[in-house]
Amino acid sequence: MRKISAIISFSLLAALLAAACTPGGPAPLQWKVSPQSITVNNTEDYDPGDEPYVMQLGFRSKIGVPDSSVVTFASQCTSNKLPANDAGANGVTLQIPAGSADILLPNVQNLDVGDLAQNNAPFEIIGSMTFVAESDRAIFFSSCAVSDALRSLLVPVLQDALNLLIAASPVPPTQEQLIALIVDNISNFVNGLGSIIASFIEGLGNPDDIIGVAVQIHLPTAGALTDLIRTGLAIGGIFSPGLEQGFIPLDGLPSTFQIKLGSLTPSTSTFHFASPAADYTYVSKIALG
Repeated sequence: MRKISAIISFSLLAALLAAACTPGGPAPLQWKVSPQSITVNNTEDYDPGDEPYVMQLGFRSKIGVPDSSVVTFASQCTSNKLPANDAGANGVTLQIPAGSADILLPNVQNLDVGDLAQNNAPFEIIGSMTFVAESDRAIFFSSCAVSDALRSLLVPVLQDALNLLIAASPVPPTQEQLIALIVDNISNFVNGLGSIIASFIEGLGNPDDIIGVAVQIHLPTAGALTDLIRTGLAIGGIFSPGLEQGFIPLDGLPSTFQIKLGSLTPSTSTFHFASPAADYTYVSKIALG
């Protein structure tokens, strides 16, 4: 962390001089993370087609604000928007019904360096976690067992982890130390996510098959702060190959578990989950709304 602070502080003064900020911080915005489509490249089932669907968790936590973490949940299953039986044959792209599994992120302020300097608002770590699954629901009496388990078991575990790793962090006195802390918190959280999710899936005993997990960390930044945090992540070793696409390569993670990090801006992301069991392509969209 000391190395990151030293390098960031070198460029922070110039960034502060260049950054324009509004008293009280930028106007709050509402963002939406919407699943768009799933393409079945290779089916998981032996019948004519799969029934792929999406479950999502949205999470956010304010650095230095105890118990500020919030985790929300949405699912195509609990929204009664699952695809028809065998709808996902090889090569078929299924559009996910609008609003069936959206994550809403209200009252978000995209901060710049000047906002940190003036303490306009606490910095938030914001993200979404998407489980792309294949439904065996017809066999198991039309239940939403996996969605119910995610909501009742993983939501509180994730919220506790956010409160421990991010919300409980004491805010340092200088801006360069705060930026270094943001980088540190992201690194710690990302490194802990894999074990949290793996433990959940292993102990689930679920009737549906998890094809892939897409984690997106959406940093509410603007201007120079975006560049400073990306620099800190590169120095800290969390970004290496794949930086230009925003994907974080972590040792030991299967290709069906992917983490992407970037600024909270309108964007579309594509995740490819390939394994001996199945091959899906999932598309997600982030927009104001």
